[in-house]
Amino acid sequence: MTRRRTFTLVVLALVLVFVLGSIATIVNTRRQMTHDIDRGLADDLDISMQLYNSFELAEFDELDAFDDLDVVNNPIATILVDPESGEVLVEVPAGPVDDPLARADLSTDRIVDGVGEIFTVDSTDDGPQYRAVVGLLDDARLLALAVPLDSVDRTIRGLSRTLAATLVAMVTLLGVIIFILQRASFRPYDELIDTAEAIADGDMDRRAVMVPADPEIRRLTDSLNTMLDRLQQSLELRRQAEDRVKEFAADASHELRTPLTTIAGYSESYLLGAASDPEVVRKQMTRINSEALRMGRLVNDLLTLARLDQGNGFEARPVVLNSLVEDAVSDAHVTDPSHRVRFEPDHGRRIRVLGDGDALQQVVANLIANTRIHAPGANVEITVDQPDHAHAVVTVADDGPGMSQDIADHVFDRFFRAGESPAADSRSSGLGLSIVAAIVDTHGGTIDLDTTPGAGSRFTITLPTEAGPDPEPS
Repeated sequence: MTRRRTFTLVVLALVLVFVLGSIATIVNTRRQMTHDIDRGLADDLDISMQLYNSFELAEFDELDAFDDLDVVNNPIATILVDPESGEVLVEVPAGPVDDPLARADLSTDRIVDGVGEIFTVDSTDDGPQYRAVVGLLDDARLLALAVPLDSVDRTIRGLSRTLAATLVAMVTLLGVIIFILQRASFRPYDELIDTAEAIADGDMDRRAVMVPADPEIRRLTDSLNTMLDRLQQSLELRRQAEDRVKEFAADASHELRTPLTTIAGYSESYLLGAASDPEVVRKQMTRINSEALRMGRLVNDLLTLARLDQGNGFEARPVVLNSLVEDAVSDAHVTDPSHRVRFEPDHGRRIRVLGDGDALQQVVANLIANTRIHAPGANVEITVDQPDHAHAVVTVADDGPGMSQDIADHVFDRFFRAGESPAADSRSSGLGLSIVAAIVDTHGGTIDLDTTPGAGSRFTITLPTEAGPDPEPS
């Protein structure tokens, strides 16, 4: 509901209440005044009947008797009627003697029918209404008294004008008060509207800062600010994700361009006949094969990351973690027998986790390969432990040169290479540790790096076990 409509409805409601109250006041005032007139009219009838009963009709000369009275204004109209003949014996109009009011419309039949009643009659002309009463005298004559209601009409008209003027003044005053109060009460909503409009215009840092006294509006303000904070965080995360996608695409294009350029160069040289010596051809084909294998590994790594980014998790099955690590170490010994990797399996203890065995073995293999590439000649020690019922921990530690904090902060970034040596760069795509972090995260685990220059590096992987945490005691 708009504030204009609210203001209109409130004012109309007040006007309606006042009008109904005014009508009730006018009706009650008129009823009370009429009641007072009726009571006085009954008393006047008793007095007049006593006066007329004291005279015999033959001894009473109506005209002479009333002519002798020094009356300037008659508040009551008087009519004396003989019911048998229907003759009006006495009739005195109400009002000033020299300019009486219009006569009450009291015919003989109406007087006869109204004996003992008090009733209202109109005037014979456009005069006021009358309140009339009829009494029966001792000699069967009928005496009718009628009081004009012009004073009542004047009072009601004056009261109506007063109430109308009061209504106008009240509506004006209350309208101003309601407008001021409404404007003050809607100020928090105006602040919320201004905030929403500013955000719609791109000001994502805008917040509703007003602290209203109304708890409901305060809750609305707090909820809006919380929603805006979350929205801004979501937009920031989306922007960061888009930036990562763009950077990822640019880096992937760059990484793929190098082997493709090498392959194209050697193949073009061969096609142009520049390489005719069989030894030269063999070297060129070896380089083409090497770059093709490198590009294949890079494409496989990219596909793995893309699958993880799309939320295509691995099939979770019970996996014996220490057996999986033992297989990865054995593969590393076969790949490079000179690489000193030490792992002492505890065959009497089987630590189980839920996950994909191949993916988890790739995690260990990538960490071992990382030490082989970036810390050649270093000793590597791997341990598997279960510190509590809910978690399993794998550590891969080496005594190599370690890393600075700046490098450690980015080792899990995609295509990041520390660049310690050209040889290391040529053998690394910069995706190995990114894949490790993505696989661990997909399995609901965490990976941490503890390293210091000159003191080696330690990767710690924490994974949830197959059984999960112990149930809480009830």
